[in-house]
Parts: sequence; structure tokens; C-alpha cells
Amino acid sequence: SSGINAEYGGVYLADLISIEEGVQNLNSNGLINFAKMRMLAHTILEIRLYQQTHFEVEVIAEVIKHILVNCSNALSEDKIFERSYSLEPRSARPMSTESSTSSA
Repeated sequence: SSGINAEYGGVYLADLISIEEGVQNLNSNGLINFAKMRMLAHTILEIRLYQQTHFEVEVIAEVIKHILVNCSNALSEDKIFERSYSLEPRSARPMSTESSTSSA
């Protein structure tokens, strides 16, 4: 498995979405856009390659202990929201450009 750079799944998802939404299914002659189909196939083949690749991960007891100890103190989603809201109340946030342009 050496030499293989395992990318994040989100990168491939973004690629697939970009190809699907950004490239027409039919070309200017009304025929199937095989260039698009090749791009989709290439991305899917890469995903399959990385799914089938076995990566050796060394288990380090100190790291596992650290994760277990520190994650047991993790906040619930509700507590995280409350903390976020206390640090940055909605009234303190600047208006987004979408809401300011849609009212004009």
C-alpha cells in the first residue's frame, strides 16, 4: 500500500457533484457527453481503488487511553449549541450578503 495517497471521501463527493452539476449530459449535437461519463467513471474507479486498499494502522495504547479519557468529557450536542450561542449570539452576527441583497 505504500505510495497511495488516501484522500478524504468528501473530496470525491465534491468531485462527483461538480461533474454532475457542472457538465451537461448531452453535448451541443444532442449526443451523450462521453467526456462527462469518462470523468464520472474515473472518479468512481478511484473511490473503488481506495476502498479496496488495506491500510496498516498501528495501535498505540497511550493514544487510545488519551482519546477515551478526553472524549468521555465531551459535551452533548445541546451543550455545544448553548456554548456556541453564548460565545457568539445571533444578534452579534453580521447580516449575510444573501439576506441583504434579497431585500433590495
